[in-house]
Amino acid sequence: MVTLLALEDFSPGEDAMALNKAFEGWSTDRKGMIRILGHRNVDQRKQIRLAYQEIYQEDLNKKLKSELLGDFEDGSASQDV
Repeated sequence: MVTLLALEDFSPGEDAMALNKAFEGWSTDRKGMIRILGHRNVDQRKQIRLAYQEIYQEDLNKKLKSELLGDFEDGSASQDV
């Protein structure tokens, strides 16, 4: 996943909770997911993945794959968060 601009001051736990909120409801908030994951570097995304696992006892990569469809899924599935 290409990083647009990584924030220096971020909270992996807050990002994990925001991602979980993006998964709620009938449709996934893809813009919300991009706003978070597209602005984090590899190390930050790893911290988010670990925080998500700790908070929700669920693998974030598997959750992303289950939430995304079509070409968007194909592009994200090739990269670990």
